[in-house]
Amino acid sequence: MNHFNKEQKYEVIVIPTTLEEEMYEQVAEMVLHQSQASFKKEQLMRQIDQSLINNDKKLFMELSKQYITLLSQHSFLQ
Repeated sequence: MNHFNKEQKYEVIVIPTTLEEEMYEQVAEMVLHQSQASFKKEQLMRQIDQSLINNDKKLFMELSKQYITLLSQHSFLQ
């Protein structure tokens, strides 16, 4: 009997055995987090530019809100 539905994700948790491994794990997580936020910023900027080209005010306003929210959540992007 399968107790998991299709939307559940399987996750592997790695428990660091040393302080050094824990530090590397934290740094890797920070780099990944910053990379994802930077990618999202670039993606939003392109979409905002395209909305201006298309003269789509509604989309521009929506994307601008998302962009401002992203910047407020990630000070390193500014």
